[in-house]
Amino acid sequence: MRTTDHALDLVAGKPSLASRAAAVMGVLTSVWRLYRNRSQIARLHELDDRQLLDMGLKRKDLNEALTSPFFDNPASYLTRASRNRASLFYRGVRHD
Repeated sequence: MRTTDHALDLVAGKPSLASRAAAVMGVLTSVWRLYRNRSQIARLHELDDRQLLDMGLKRKDLNEALTSPFFDNPASYLTRASRNRASLFYRGVRHD
């Protein structure tokens, strides 16, 4: 299908089969990525507290990330928690 045909489908408001299939695959990929992130975070529970702190995390951060709503990305929560803890460390604030 040519680009002009795709543009005409968008203007007409009738999505083509290819665009609908791409949208469904995009949703399925997002759900799979969220599931995979949650399973990897669950595996982080196997580490001890010292190893987690080396990554800038605490067990409390893992628990909060796993109990967040399913469609929220828990990896972004852990990234934010780790960066905040590193920022406090470099300012000289203790975070024991």
